[in-house]
Order: sequence, then C-alpha cells, then structure tokens
Amino acid sequence: MKFLYLTNHLNGTDGWSRYSLDLVVEIQNQGHEVLVLVNKKSNQTRIKEIEILGSPLRYLANPALSFTGARKISKIMKDFTPDIIHILIEPYATILPFLSVGKTKTFLTIHGTYAYIPNLFVNHITRSISKFLSGRFYKKINGIISVSEYTKKYLLRYYPELCGKIETITNGIDLQKFEPTASNQKSPNEIKQILFVGAIKKRKGILESIEAIKYYYNFFSKKFIFKVVGVCDTGSNYYHTVQHKIKEYGLKNNIIFEGVATDGELQQYYESSDLFLMLSINNGREFEGYGLVYLEANSKGVPCIGPNDSGVGEAILDTKTGYIVDEYNVKEVAEKINLILNNEAIDSQNCIDWAKRNDIKVKAKEIVNYYTICEKN
Repeated sequence: MKFLYLTNHLNGTDGWSRYSLDLVVEIQNQGHEVLVLVNKKSNQTRIKEIEILGSPLRYLANPALSFTGARKISKIMKDFTPDIIHILIEPYATILPFLSVGKTKTFLTIHGTYAYIPNLFVNHITRSISKFLSGRFYKKINGIISVSEYTKKYLLRYYPELCGKIETITNGIDLQKFEPTASNQKSPNEIKQILFVGAIKKRKGILESIEAIKYYYNFFSKKFIFKVVGVCDTGSNYYHTVQHKIKEYGLKNNIIFEGVATDGELQQYYESSDLFLMLSINNGREFEGYGLVYLEANSKGVPCIGPNDSGVGEAILDTKTGYIVDEYNVKEVAEKINLILNNEAIDSQNCIDWAKRNDIKVKAKEIVNYYTICEKN
C-alpha cells in the first residue's frame, strides 16, 4: 500500500517529529511505500521527503494558507496516488477541508494540546475561524488515532459525535534505537542522577520539579544532580524565573542545563540516570497527551515520576514503572523521589518490560490494521 504522511520534520528532536520518524520508518520497514510531506527536510536518507509545508502553527486559523497547502498537495497526490493520507500532527489537519481526496482514506493523529485548536485562541474572530476549520476537518476525516485515552476524552468533550471515529493507539518506542539496558549492567551512582528531557517551557513543569527537588534537598538528601536536557530559550522570562528560583534555593551545584543532545548523547543521559522526572502541568488548554520520553527512560531501566492530570498516567504504570503524582504537592513528589533513589522501590526490570510492551513495531502494525478496517467501512 502507498501512504502519504504530513508532519513538521523527521529530525526526531521533538515530540511530534519523534513520533513521526519512528512510525514512518517502521511502516516502511513493514513493506509499504511511504512519502512524507514536511516543513523542513531532515538529514536522514531512509524516508523520501518533500519540503512543501509551512511552519505548523501558521495553519491553526489561516484558511488562505491551508487552501494554498491543499493545492500543492493535490499536485503531489496525482503523481503518488496514495491509498492513505495520514496527518501526523494536528495543525496540518486544517488543510483537509480544502483538499480533494477522492476515494483516498484520511487519518489524523491527535497528541494533546492541539486536539481542539479553538481552545488556544482568546480573540473571538480567530477562535471562530479555527472552530469552523476544526469542525470541517473532523467531519471529513475517516479515522482519528489518539495517543491516549486522556486525549480522546478531551476531544470528545467538544465533538461527542466523533466517538465512533477515534481509536486509541498509544505511543511506541523504537527499541532498536533505545535498546533495553538491564540494571545489572549499570554501576550504582553515589551522586544520584535525576533527568529531565524536553523543552524548557512552562508547560513542562520545570519550576514544579525545582520546588519538589528543594523539598527533597532539605529533608532527604543533598547528594544528587538534576540534569535538564532540551531546547532552552535563555532570553525568555520563564528561563530567567527558573534561574532566579535555582539561585534563591541554593541549588546551583545540583541543577545543570545541558542543552540539546544528539541521539547518542541522549542514550548516555538515560543510561546514567537513576530517575526520570517531568511534572508537566495542565492549564485546561495545554497538557501532556502521553509522553514518549517516559518510555525512553524505562527502556534503560530508569523509573519515572509524572503528573496525574494528563495522558502521562498511561505512559507510567503507577507503583510498577514509577509514580503518578500531584505535580503541585511538593511533599508527595519528594517522597516518591526518595522511594526511588534511596529505597529502590521500583524494579528496573518492570520498566524495561513495559518499554518492550510498547515497541513501535507493535504500534505500527496496530495503525496499519486500523487503516485497513477503516478502508472497508
């Protein structure tokens, strides 16, 4: 079969592109022909890409841009003749109302925050435009893949009529890239290593993590390093607030900002860690839909701590592969940090087994099977 995909890029450096890259590579490995339309071409050579799309967020409430995008895609469809069009990130779904697809079946993956785009706008006109586009593309789409039950329920609050169109298929991890590492292959760390991987922004809960770490520092142990790995805008107000809080709490020697990591470096960070901590917050409009990074940490036998009001509860098996916590309850979070770091309360083999159950090979087969079911309807 021939599959046409739309995504931002295939560099694998953010949640959207990591999901896209791992899925598309695996589906091609399973014998299907794939073509990916992107905003920016990557350095990889395994997958054929065409750089044709604009930056994703420009499509949220811009009918003219969506119309132009549809015309460009129509020309490619005439040559490629796909059986399936799968929009891998939500913003590009606004192209669909203007795209003539004929008998080709269309699919959309919803991750989290952008599942209901109108919620992101305060301005009445912009929100109305976005609501119109969302209504049109959700009506036209043949199948919706949600990365979590949490995200599915979030969308159904606004479009309950979509219930029969949505299938939950949680994120998968490329275990060839993140090869499981048994705990007996690791040397114990005298200075415990806590890791965060993600963009340094408010939604990712860096300040909430620092509050919990301060409590842990005061009441349990000072022998730890919290490494923050990811894109960081050092000129942002949020970054300056974070730095001020670190200085105020006297944690400059305990918290290190490592910047962006290559795949190889990221592997090393995970392998050397004792705990993965990411306390993403939910403000009612923005939330963590799943969190592939938790599975990446688990693949190395590293337990995780994540927030309760999000899709993270489906990425972490509470008390088995880590803990689900109230991200604002610093005492609770610190106690769970202590249980993992000093009481070995989580068996690292449970973490590895969970990662194996979520192999991208399994998830890709589930998605292709879902394509097939929808094609018959």
